[in-house]
Amino acid sequence: MTIKCTIWMPVLLIAGMCIAVCGLVSAASPQLPCEFYGTATIGGSPVPAGTVITAYVNGTPQGRITVTEAGKFGGTGTFDERLIVMAGENDFANGVPTITFKINEQNADQSAPYQPGASTQLNLSVAGQAAVPAPVEPVTQSNNSTQVPVIVAQVPVQVQTPVPTPVITPVQNQSSQAVQPACVSAPAQ
Repeated sequence: MTIKCTIWMPVLLIAGMCIAVCGLVSAASPQLPCEFYGTATIGGSPVPAGTVITAYVNGTPQGRITVTEAGKFGGTGTFDERLIVMAGENDFANGVPTITFKINEQNADQSAPYQPGASTQLNLSVAGQAAVPAPVEPVTQSNNSTQVPVIVAQVPVQVQTPVPTPVITPVQNQSSQAVQPACVSAPAQ
């Protein structure tokens, strides 16, 4: 009987250690990435090719894509490039993180929840005015007149969406009986 116990004890001990190690490895495994494709506009105009779209998770850049066709990023095809967003284990400490986006360092109006393994169509936009060409002002030097471009910084305009006002509709009693008020008695003094 002691011989059988001495054989099974190491086997059970090794099996227990394997189960514990597998549990630790799976707990530390990273989340699947999520990916995005769609359109991108600034002030209603499609962004030009070469525009960079960056995805942020908890304020940290976690993915980026460069627009190759005006107004579009990524694609629906199996092998099309998409904006791939990764998230770390710590990003889920306060629940499902929200992904925010920037188009050429301008905050996009849209955001999305992190959905591991999902491929999502998302149309990104930055409100405000479209890019305006730099104005040119004449500058006089000696006897020559020269055109000098003036660089104008563009600031995104915040657009406020009106909040709908709730409409309260009174409900009428459909029964044939009159509604009896509740009796409330005051405490005796």
